[in-house]
Amino acid sequence: MNAANFEGKVVVVTGGASGIGAAICEVFQEAGAKVWCADLELADGKGWESRVCDVSDETQVTAFFEEVFAEEGRLDVVVNNAGIQPLGVSIAETTPELMNKTLEVNVSGALWGVKQAAARMTAGGSVVNLASFVGTLGVPDGMAYAVSKAGVAHLTKCAALELAGKGIRVNAVAPGTIRTPAVEGIPDNPEIPFVEGRTPLGRLGEPEEVARVVLFLASEAASYITGAIVPVDGGISAGWERYELKLGDFPL
Repeated sequence: MNAANFEGKVVVVTGGASGIGAAICEVFQEAGAKVWCADLELADGKGWESRVCDVSDETQVTAFFEEVFAEEGRLDVVVNNAGIQPLGVSIAETTPELMNKTLEVNVSGALWGVKQAAARMTAGGSVVNLASFVGTLGVPDGMAYAVSKAGVAHLTKCAALELAGKGIRVNAVAPGTIRTPAVEGIPDNPEIPFVEGRTPLGRLGEPEEVARVVLFLASEAASYITGAIVPVDGGISAGWERYELKLGDFPL
């Protein structure tokens, strides 16, 4: 069987109206899945089912999954992609409202998706969360976002342990800076040359490059992988590309 064949499978993607989420919806649809998208805006004309849902609100998330399950009678894959990215905010400038909102959307939103998967999936189901390379590396002026993505990574590991007995796998991808409308929509975005100059592969990633890894993790090809956090970041989290020291700097 083709490991990327999702014919007859039902896939839920949060934050699927644009960017990485839309690319994820597309690859699953191309693989034959019935795709449902939950987002703050409708993904009209995309070819998959779309509903408005605030993932930070468990009541809305539950209602959305109830509709999916009532309509489809099954749930095979959940991709918790929805998130917000407050960057350029120092610790001193971080307010309780900003911190709480970031955690509610990024961490609690993923948790509610995992919770629904645990309640509705049977053995062979798969959850893929969207973490970030800044959940591993420290980043200035982005503490709330970085901490939230570190939380998503650890949520992934905890859920993988808890759901393994049910035969449900839980993994995450940790993208670097990806060429999405949110990134390219900032005029003269200084993040782009900054990241390009520090990424070993020398460029930003494309949404499809993240989506293909999500598809793999949800597929039978990854049937022995759970609790993994897979970087899709051009090598930026691997370490320093240059280390300007010579052997003579360390006399023996």
